[in-house]
Amino acid sequence: MPSKRNKKSKFKKVLIPVLKWASAIIPVGIFIYILYYYKQFDFLEKENAVKSETKVLTAGDSLNAGAGSSGESLAAKIRVAKNEWHTVGGIAIHTMLLENNSPVMVKSAEVEFNYLNEVQSVVVSKIITIKTPLPARKTTKISGLSVGYVNNSVVGCDVKVLTAR
Repeated sequence: MPSKRNKKSKFKKVLIPVLKWASAIIPVGIFIYILYYYKQFDFLEKENAVKSETKVLTAGDSLNAGAGSSGESLAAKIRVAKNEWHTVGGIAIHTMLLENNSPVMVKSAEVEFNYLNEVQSVVVSKIITIKTPLPARKTTKISGLSVGYVNNSVVGCDVKVLTAR
């Protein structure tokens, strides 16, 4: 007859490895179930391409058509009176005088900077939104305007006001 102690010893030898494996497998299984429950395995499925179609019935239906035309007509009345610039570590820093000839104050203006090389061809073109208010029929100085990185071959800059609001 086997002793009681020997039975307990065999039970512990079997139970302890089973508990170790169960304590490792059960949390992983619960984690995978939670991912499945909250539909986090979407990356495994093939994505369908989104197809969208936009139809403009008339030009009056577009909201941007009215806003864009007034911004361009207002931009025609804003002139860049003076533009001085220099590079600091490859970043172009501008000091500008913007002359607002319109009867309304301009809250922001989009300005296009065309950086030119020695043969006057455009190397880099950047569009910046200036959020400095421009009072009506006055000239405003904007200094320290950082446009971004330009390379060393740039020797000139053309500035043009695209839109204004």
